[in-house]
Amino acid sequence: MSKPLVYLDQNIIGQVANKELNLKPSDEFTFVYSKEHFSEIKRSDEPQKYLDALHKIDAKLLELEMGADWKITGRATLREGGTPTEFYSGYLEAISEVELSDDIFDPFLAWINGGGDEESLSSLPDTIAEQLFEISREFSPNDSQLSEKADAMAPGFKGMINELIDKGNDINKTRSALGNNKGNIGNISGNNVIEQIWTVVKHNYNGMSSDEFFGFNPNDKQGYDNWPIYLGIVGCCSVMDILGFQAEKKCRKIDKIPNIRSDSGHIGMGAFCSLVISLDKRLVKRANAIYQYKGLTSSARVL
Repeated sequence: MSKPLVYLDQNIIGQVANKELNLKPSDEFTFVYSKEHFSEIKRSDEPQKYLDALHKIDAKLLELEMGADWKITGRATLREGGTPTEFYSGYLEAISEVELSDDIFDPFLAWINGGGDEESLSSLPDTIAEQLFEISREFSPNDSQLSEKADAMAPGFKGMINELIDKGNDINKTRSALGNNKGNIGNISGNNVIEQIWTVVKHNYNGMSSDEFFGFNPNDKQGYDNWPIYLGIVGCCSVMDILGFQAEKKCRKIDKIPNIRSDSGHIGMGAFCSLVISLDKRLVKRANAIYQYKGLTSSARVL
């Protein structure tokens, strides 16, 4: 019988690395981490310190399983036969081959959360067009089709961005329009949190299910027959940011959006484990709300 998986948030790994927490390998369960840890480690000044901490506690890499079509299967697997340092090197090599930056939409995300700035948002269409041009030039130097499509889409995209800017991004007005008039959603607690939130907002969304609203069953499934739970959780966290449930002000800062993505990624990967341990009370409350809503056996706990 396999041992239960315990997912450690990066802040726990940080405590191990800084010798603030004396954690040792366990015979009763397996400590796990994910590539989301690598994303955070890459943003640090001392990557090896955190990799050594993962090695010290004999943590295993938990990865999303990919099908032959490079789509997420809905399962996760443990990587065997390698060290955190070796897997991290492979991660760096893999992301170096991807030309489209993963933070390209950060100005947009910060804006809809009530922050960011007009200049960064208004330059987004040009930034995307430039990156697509570089990709098309590398893979098909004699084929301008991708670049031409990007040019054709640019006016419409710029129009949408200008409309967003004209409307402004007062997050309190947005939340009020969604039904969170007095910040009551932020105070919801107890069992069935997401169902409680849905009760507050559903009158504005006739004909829509709670799964559709919270991102677990989007209309555009991008080629998937069933939307993977991991992607659903990441989407749900974005909805919670907008609604104001356990949302942090850092979700409004462009340079903090990568941290917000990491938080949702950790919650998503924790869905494949028995327990998530973190120092972040907000993350734990969100995780437990989501896991309970989807009927998952996972749970989260503050250390």
